[in-house]
Amino acid sequence: MINFDTKIFLNLLTLTNSKLKYNILCQFFLIFNILLAQDDGKNVPDSSQISADTIKIQKEKLEDVINTQGDEIRNIFSKKLTYLIHNAKVTYQDMSIDADYIVMDWNTGDVFARGKVDSLGRIIDHIKFTQGGKNFEYTEAMLNMNTKQGTAFHVRTEEDEMAILAEKAKRMNDQDYYMRRSIMTTDEYFKAKKDSLPDYHLSTNKLKLITGKNKKTIVAGPTTMYIEQVPTPFMLPFLYLPSSGKNREAGILIGTFGERQSKGFYLERWGIYIPMGEYLDLETRFGVYTKGSWMVDNRIRYLKRYKYSGNLNLIYEKNINSTKGLSDYSEVKNYRALWTHSQDPKANPNLSFNASVNFMSQNYYNNSIYNQNALYGNVNNNQTSSSISLVKRFNNNPLTVSLNTSASQNISSGQVSMTLPNLSVTMPQIYPFKPKSGPKRNILHNLYMDYKMNLQNSVTTTTEDMFSSRMFDDSRNGMRNSTSLGTTTTLFSYFQLGVTGNYKEIWTTKTIRKEYDSLTNQTLTIDKNGFKTYRTFDGSLNLTTTLYGMANFKKGGMIQAIRHMISPTISYNYMPDFSKDSWGYYGTYTDKDGKEIKYSYFERGVMGAPSSYESSSVNLSFANNLEMKVRSKKETSGVKKIKLLESLNINTSYNFAADSLNWSPIYATGSTSLFNSKLRVNYAMRINPYKIVFDTPESVTGHEVDEFGHFSIASYTMGLNFSLEPSLFGEKKNRTYKKQGTIRYEKYYFDDNDYARFNIPWRLDIGVNYTSTREYNRDARVSATVNLSGEISPSPYWKITASTNYDMDTKKLGYTRLSLMRDLRSFNINFDWAPISSSYNRTWNFYIGIKASILRDALKYEAKNFNDQSGF
Repeated sequence: MINFDTKIFLNLLTLTNSKLKYNILCQFFLIFNILLAQDDGKNVPDSSQISADTIKIQKEKLEDVINTQGDEIRNIFSKKLTYLIHNAKVTYQDMSIDADYIVMDWNTGDVFARGKVDSLGRIIDHIKFTQGGKNFEYTEAMLNMNTKQGTAFHVRTEEDEMAILAEKAKRMNDQDYYMRRSIMTTDEYFKAKKDSLPDYHLSTNKLKLITGKNKKTIVAGPTTMYIEQVPTPFMLPFLYLPSSGKNREAGILIGTFGERQSKGFYLERWGIYIPMGEYLDLETRFGVYTKGSWMVDNRIRYLKRYKYSGNLNLIYEKNINSTKGLSDYSEVKNYRALWTHSQDPKANPNLSFNASVNFMSQNYYNNSIYNQNALYGNVNNNQTSSSISLVKRFNNNPLTVSLNTSASQNISSGQVSMTLPNLSVTMPQIYPFKPKSGPKRNILHNLYMDYKMNLQNSVTTTTEDMFSSRMFDDSRNGMRNSTSLGTTTTLFSYFQLGVTGNYKEIWTTKTIRKEYDSLTNQTLTIDKNGFKTYRTFDGSLNLTTTLYGMANFKKGGMIQAIRHMISPTISYNYMPDFSKDSWGYYGTYTDKDGKEIKYSYFERGVMGAPSSYESSSVNLSFANNLEMKVRSKKETSGVKKIKLLESLNINTSYNFAADSLNWSPIYATGSTSLFNSKLRVNYAMRINPYKIVFDTPESVTGHEVDEFGHFSIASYTMGLNFSLEPSLFGEKKNRTYKKQGTIRYEKYYFDDNDYARFNIPWRLDIGVNYTSTREYNRDARVSATVNLSGEISPSPYWKITASTNYDMDTKKLGYTRLSLMRDLRSFNINFDWAPISSSYNRTWNFYIGIKASILRDALKYEAKNFNDQSGF
C-alpha cells in the first residue's frame, strides 16, 4: 500500500515543476492516504464526528424582530448602542414606542425613551406606548425588551371609563402595573385633553393596575376625593374597582342608608350581582328598616343574541308605618311581578313566543315603601294588563295557530279578568278560483273564503283568590267556529260591489236558566252544565265609490285650489231574529207582575248570546277629506298642500225589520291638523234623530218616541292638542359672534360686551279634552280637563320639565310633577317633585352623583321623603 503510494507520488512529481502545482499535489496526497486508510478497514476514530447533545444552542433572548425608525439614526457598534433621534419609533411584537429620543442597548435589551423637550428642558410631548390596543403616555421610560419590565415617569393611561395618572409606574409584565402618587378621574373633558385639570379626582399614594383581556382591576390604598383640586372629607381605607371586561363577575351592589321617621334607620337597595352562565344574570337588592319593614327586589335578565331576550322582576315588601300600638300604625304586604320576553324575529319565522306580564297586589302603587310610583305617575294608573302568546305558522300551509293568555287587573277594586287559555286557528282569505297567473278579472276570480276557530276559557276573580280553587268556580268556556264567503267586483268602472256571507257556530259546556222566586221576590239564575250549541248567520251587500270636487282659483293668488274628496258607501245587512222559539236559543220566565220575560240560555257565555231581534238594515256612510293648495316659496314645486279636514266620517242606518224607531243615531267623527301639525283636533258626536219626552216636569230621565226629525246631541267629545316651540314662530336667524367659549363653554358665544349668548330650547304641550253627555237626560253631564306639559333649558346644562292637569268641573289641579336636571360636567343633579297626586303629597327625590357607570353607585348622594307625608 505504501509502495503504491510512493510510485504515484514520484510519477506526479516528475510531471509538475511549479511550486503551486507541488502544493496542490501534496494536499491531494494527504487526502488520498486518508481515504485509503479508511478503505483498509482499520477502525480509526473520526475526530470531526461529535455527538449531537454535546453542543447546546443558546436560545435567542429576543423572540421577534425589532423594527426601528427615526429621523436620525446613530449606531455605536463597539458599545452595541443605537440612538434614534426625532420621530423615533420602536416596534417589537405587539409593543410600540413612539418618542422624540430613544436609546437601545443591544447587550442588555434595555430601551430608554424620552419625550420631546423645549429650549428650557421641559418635556412638551409625551412618549406613546401601545401594547395589545392598550395606550400609555410617559415623559421618560426605561423598558427591557427581554423581560418586558420597566419603569416610567409621569404616566397617563385609560382603563374603561377611568383616566389614571401617576408620577411613577413600574411595569412587571404585560398585565400588572404598580404606580406611585396616582390620581383617577372619569372627567370627559380631561380625558379628551380639553382641560389640563379634572373637575374631580381620586388621589392615592399606591395603586395597582391589572389589564388582562378578561379581567381588569384597579386596586388602591387609602384614597381621598378632590373636587376642583380641593380635598373633601370623602376618604376610603382602600379602593377596589373590578372591571371584568368581556366576562361578568359577581359583586356587591352599593345602596344607601339613613333614617326615616315612620320606618326608622335603614339600609336600602344594597344587594348582590351574580352572573349565572353565559346568557343569564341575577341582581338581588334588599332593604331593612329598624321598625320592622323590609323588602326584596329580584331582577333576572337573560339574553341570547339573535334568539331571545327578557327580564323577570319579582318584588316583595312588608311595609310597616309608625310604631305598633299607635293609632296611625299600619302593616301592608305588597308584591309585584314583571316579566317581558321578546323573541328575535329571525330566530324562527314559523314559531314565535312573546310575553308581557305586569301583576301586582292591590296596594302596591298606593302604599309601597318607595316613592317612585308617585314620582312617575303610576298612582294614576287604575288598570294593568298582561299577555303571553305562542304563534305557530306552517310552510306551504295557510293555517296559523296561536295560543294566548291574557289578564286585566283593576287596581282599585282588585278584580282580575283572565282568559286562560285562548286558542285560535286561523285561515286567512283564500281565492280558490283565482287564475294561476295574471290578475283577477271577474267576480268568480275574486271569490274568497276564510275560517277561524277560537277556544276560550274566561275567569273572573280577585287578587286574593288568584290561583286558588275558588278562582275556577265561575269560569266560563266556549268555542267559536266562524267562516266567511264573499266576492268583490267593479260596476260601470266607478263602483265597487262587495257581497259577504258569515256563519258562526258556538259550543259551550255551561248555560243558564232563570226563574222567579216569589218567596224572596228575586229572579234566580241557575247554571246548567252540559254541552250546548247555537248557530247564527248573516249577510251583507255594499256599494262604494269615490267622488272628487275641485275648485280652482285665480292664477298668482295665495290659494291655488281646494279639493274635496268624498267616499259614499251604501250597504244592506240582514240577520234573522234568533230569539224565536223555532231556534230554541231563548227561554222565558214569569215575573211578579205576571209578565213573560225572554232571556237567552247563552247570555252569560264567554262567546256571547245570539241576537234577539231581526235586522234588515241599510247603512249609509260618508268619508270626507278636504285639502287646499297654496303658494309656497319653500317648496321646490312652488305649492304646498294643507289638509283642512284629514277625515270627517258620518254614518247612520235604517232598520226595515223594526216596528218603530227605525233610524239609528247619527255618528260623526273627524280629525285634522293645523299649523304644520302643531295643533291636532279630534272630535266625535252622536245625534239622536227622535224626540225625547219626559213623563213629568220633575223627571230627570226621558225616553224616545217614534217622531223622527227632532235632532238632539246625545254626546259630544272634542280634544285639542297644541304643541308650542320656537320653530312655530319662524326660524330665528343665528347671529355671528366673534368670541366662543372653551372647555365647558363651547355652546356659549359672547358679544362685544362679553355677554353670553346661547339658544334656549323650550316646548309646551297643551291638551284640552271636553265631553258632554246627555243621552236621555234632561241635563247634560259635562267634563273638561286641561293638560299641560313642557320643558325648557334656561342654559345649555340646565333642563326643567313639568306637567300638570286641571279639572274645570272641580276646579282642582290633578297630578303635578316638576323635574330639574343639571349637568355638572362629571356629575349629574336630578330633583323630582310630585306636589300633587292621587294618594301622596310633597313627594320628592334628590340625587347627585357621578355620571360614569363605574362609580355611579359608589359616589352619590340621595335624599327622598318616601311618601311618609313629611314636610318638604
